[in-house]
Amino acid sequence: MKKFYIVLFLLAGWMAKSQTLSPYLQAPTASSIYVNWKTDSNPESIVEYGSTPDALTNSITGTNRIFTDTGYPSNYFYHNVKLTGLTPNTKYYYRVKTGTNTSQVMSFKTLPLPGQAATADGHLRFLVLGDNQMRNVPRFDTLVAQAKRKIAQKWGIAADPADNIALTVMVGDQVDVGTLDHYENVHFKKNKALSGYLPIQTLVGNHETYGTLAMQAYYDHYVLDEMSYRGISSGTENYYANQVGNVLFIAMDTEHTGIPQLNWLTQVVQAADADPTVDWIVSLGHRPYQAEQYVGDISTWIRNSAMPILVTSQKHILHIGAHHHLYHRGQLKNTPTYQIISGGVAWDQYWGMAAEQDFDDVQKTISNWMYQIIDVDVNNDTFEVESYSIGSAYTWKDNELMDTFHHYKGLDVPTQPTILNDFTANDGDVELPLLISSSDYATTSNQLLNSTEFLIGKTADFEIIEKDIYRDYEDLYGALNGQVDVSRDVNAGVDITKVTIAANEIPNGEYFVKVRHRDRNLNWSPWSAVKSFNVTNSGFANTQIQLDTIAYRPNTPINVSYTDGPGNQRDWIALYKISQTPGASSPSQAWAYVNGQRSGTATFSGLTQPGRYYATFMENDGYTELADRKEFYVGPLVTLAANAQTYTSGSPVTLTFANGPQLANDWIGIYKVGQTPGGPASTQWRYVTTASGSFTFNNLADGYYFAEYFLQDGYNSIGNKVFFQVGNQITQLNINKTIYNLNENIIATWTNAPGIVKDWLGIYHAGDDPNVDELVSFTYFDGLPEGTKVIQDDKLPTEAGDYFIVMFTNDSYNEVSNRISFVVEEALGTGEFSSQNGVKVYPNPIKAGERTYIKSKYPIDQIDMFDMTGNLFYSSKNIDDYNFSIINQSLPTGTYILKIHSNKVYTVKVVVN
Repeated sequence: MKKFYIVLFLLAGWMAKSQTLSPYLQAPTASSIYVNWKTDSNPESIVEYGSTPDALTNSITGTNRIFTDTGYPSNYFYHNVKLTGLTPNTKYYYRVKTGTNTSQVMSFKTLPLPGQAATADGHLRFLVLGDNQMRNVPRFDTLVAQAKRKIAQKWGIAADPADNIALTVMVGDQVDVGTLDHYENVHFKKNKALSGYLPIQTLVGNHETYGTLAMQAYYDHYVLDEMSYRGISSGTENYYANQVGNVLFIAMDTEHTGIPQLNWLTQVVQAADADPTVDWIVSLGHRPYQAEQYVGDISTWIRNSAMPILVTSQKHILHIGAHHHLYHRGQLKNTPTYQIISGGVAWDQYWGMAAEQDFDDVQKTISNWMYQIIDVDVNNDTFEVESYSIGSAYTWKDNELMDTFHHYKGLDVPTQPTILNDFTANDGDVELPLLISSSDYATTSNQLLNSTEFLIGKTADFEIIEKDIYRDYEDLYGALNGQVDVSRDVNAGVDITKVTIAANEIPNGEYFVKVRHRDRNLNWSPWSAVKSFNVTNSGFANTQIQLDTIAYRPNTPINVSYTDGPGNQRDWIALYKISQTPGASSPSQAWAYVNGQRSGTATFSGLTQPGRYYATFMENDGYTELADRKEFYVGPLVTLAANAQTYTSGSPVTLTFANGPQLANDWIGIYKVGQTPGGPASTQWRYVTTASGSFTFNNLADGYYFAEYFLQDGYNSIGNKVFFQVGNQITQLNINKTIYNLNENIIATWTNAPGIVKDWLGIYHAGDDPNVDELVSFTYFDGLPEGTKVIQDDKLPTEAGDYFIVMFTNDSYNEVSNRISFVVEEALGTGEFSSQNGVKVYPNPIKAGERTYIKSKYPIDQIDMFDMTGNLFYSSKNIDDYNFSIINQSLPTGTYILKIHSNKVYTVKVVVN
C-alpha cells in the first residue's frame, strides 16, 4: 500500500486562478499604436479606448495567432490589435478584452510629431533597460518596479508613467532562449508593471537567436516591420530606425551583420543629418562598443564599421550597448559621443570573474544592476542621462543615482591651455624623469573638467606619436578593497593637468608636446601651442620604423615612419624584395634620405610588381641596418570563403579563393582553432597556382577550424580568415570524479573547444533541459580551446543529488560537448541551517503539524521541498510575495531541503521532529 503525505499551503492573499490580461504596447507612432497580450484560450481580441478612463467609447477588434512550442500544445493565444487614427501627443485610456476577461483600465500617449516635445514643459524622456534573461529569479521585475517608483518620485505619484516617459528602450537579451515559455514568463511577465503604459522597443540580442523557436519567436511577438524613417526601411525586423520627437533611434543587429545593414545605416545617417526635425541620434546594438570585463566580448562590427558612419553626423550623441550585465560609460575621444553598457540584471558579472583591462575610452565600469532615464529638453537643446542602481547580489540599493552625463548645445568650449614648462634653458635639453604641466583648466561656461590629452610627438606636426596620454578626472575600474560590486577610482588624487615621463621611458632625442582640455559637456578646448624639448642621458634607445599598413595595392603610396635615428645627413630608408640583401650588388626597389632628421616619414609612390617586400632604415649611406625590418605585401587583396559554416562529420569542405597574386608557392592552410600558423603543422594544405579557384578538403576530423591564404611557403597571411566546424559534438569534456562530497571542488578538463571568450560550463540537475530549466551554476573559462578549470565556491551544487555538466558556446545554450553525469553526496549532520543572507526559515527544527514561516528580502517566486534522496515532495510556483507559510501535516520526521527561488536560489535544510 502506498503512503501519501499531505502538505498544505497557506498563503496570504490567495485567490482562485483566473486568466489575467496584461497588455503590452509597442510600435507607437504619432497616430497609431499596437496593443498585444497573451491568453491560454479564446481568440477574441478587443481593445476599448477613449479620452477618459470612464468613457471608453471606441472599440476595435484585432487578430489572434495561436503558437505551439514545448509545453504549449496550441494553447498560446497571441492577440494583436492596432489602434489607428489617433491624435499626436495625446493621452488615451484603454483596456483589453478576451471573452469575459478584461484588463484594468490603463493609459498610453501617442508620440509627438517629428521635432516636437512630448510634455507640456517641452521634454522627451525615455527609460532604458538592459538584459533580462533570468526566468526564476525576480531581478528584472524588481528593476522595472524600481524604475516605475523612481518615475513617480520624480514627476508625481498621481501621474501615469506615460505622462512623462515616451518609450521604454531595450537592448536585446530580453529572453534567455527563444521559446514561448520565456517570452511569456521572462519578457512579458517581468515587464507588466510598465508595459501597459509605456510602449517597448527592443532589438536582437544573442539570446533571442537560441531556443526551440529562436528568431521566429522574435518575429512573431514584435511588430517592427513597419518601422521606417523618411521612407528608408531596412526590409527586415532585425534592424530599424524610429524617430520620436527630435530624437532618432537607430537599432542595429549585432548578431547578423553585413554590407546591407551598413548601406542602410549610411542612408539613415545621411538623411538624419540633413533633417531639421532631428537634433539627436541615439544608436543601439546588443553587443557593446567596448567592455572592461570579459575583454574582447564586444561588437567589432559596431566599433570598426558602424561607428565611423554614425559619427559623420554631429547629431550622434549616444550609443547604447548591453550583453554585459553591468553598467559602464565612456566617450569617444574625438567626437562628442557617449557610449554606455546599460546595466541589466541577468547572470552575475563582477570584478575578478574574467579577463579585465582598463581602457581609455571607458570612464567608469560599475558592477551593479542599473537602468537609465534619458531626458531631452527640446526647447533648450539639452540631452541629459541619469543612471540608477538597485544594487547587486551583494548589496541592495534604493534607486541610488550612480552616474549622470549630458550635452548642452551652444556652450563655449574650454579656454585654450598652455604648457607651463620653460624648455628654453640649456638649449632645450632635459633629463628624465620630466614633469610636464599644463595651465589650470579654465572656461567661460559652468562646465567642470572631465579629460585631458597630452600628445608627445617626434615631429612638430605629430605625424609620429611617442606618447598619447588621455585621462579622465575619474576612472572607476577594478574592485575596491575586495568588494567585487564596488569599483575603485584609479585616478583618485591624480592631477590630470600634469603628466610625468619616467626615467628611461623614452629615448634620447627631440620631442614636441601639446595639450588640450575637455569639459563634462564633451567639448574640447583648442590645442595648446606646441613646445619642444630634447631628452638627454636616457638609458633607453628605440630606433624603429613602422608602415602605415602591411598590404598595399600596386602603385599606391607607401609611408615608412622612423623614430630615434642617429641624425646623420645621409641616413636612409629603402624598400627591398624579400629575397634581396642590402648591398651594392642588390639595388633597392626604392630609397630616400632622411636629411638628418632623427624622426619623420618617408613616402614612396608605390611599387608595381606584386610580391613580398620589406622596408629598412640604414646608417649614413651605408648598409648597417638601424632597426628591425618591416615586411609588407604588394598585390591584390585576396578573398577566401567556405561553402558552409558547419559540416557534418566526414563531409568535404570546399574553400574558394579569388584575387590571388599568383606568387610562387602561395598556399592555403587549415588549422585547428587555438593553433598559431608556424607552430603546429597545418591540418591540411594546398598550393595555389591560379588567381581564383577552389579546393576541396576531405577527411577532416571533427573539430573547430580556420583557414588562411599564406604567401610563398611562409606564414604571412593576406586577406580574411575563415572559420568553420566539422561535426556537431566536437569538444571532449572530462571531470576528475563521478561522486563528490558536498562543497568539494570539481575539476573539469576539455579539448577541442570552440575557442570563443564566452564559452562556458554549465551544471544542471539530472534530467533537466538547459533550454527550459534553471541552471545550478555557470562558469566561463576565457575561451580556451584546451584547458582545465576548477569549479569551486558558489559555482558548486549546494545540495546532494544527481547532476550533469556540459559545455556551451558563445554565451548560448548550444551544447558543444558530451554531458557528464555526477553525484553529490552529503553525510547528514546535526547542524541547523535556518537562515541565509536574504532569507529566513523559522522555527527550525519544527514539529510535524506545525507551521514553518519563510521570510525573504526579495519577492519569492517558487518554493520546492526535497527529501535527502533528492525526491521532490512539492513545488509552489508564482508566489510573488515576501512571506510564505507552510503547515507540515503528517510529514515524517527527518531532514528536508527547501529550495527558495528569490533574487537567487537559497537552499535551506529543515529538520522535522
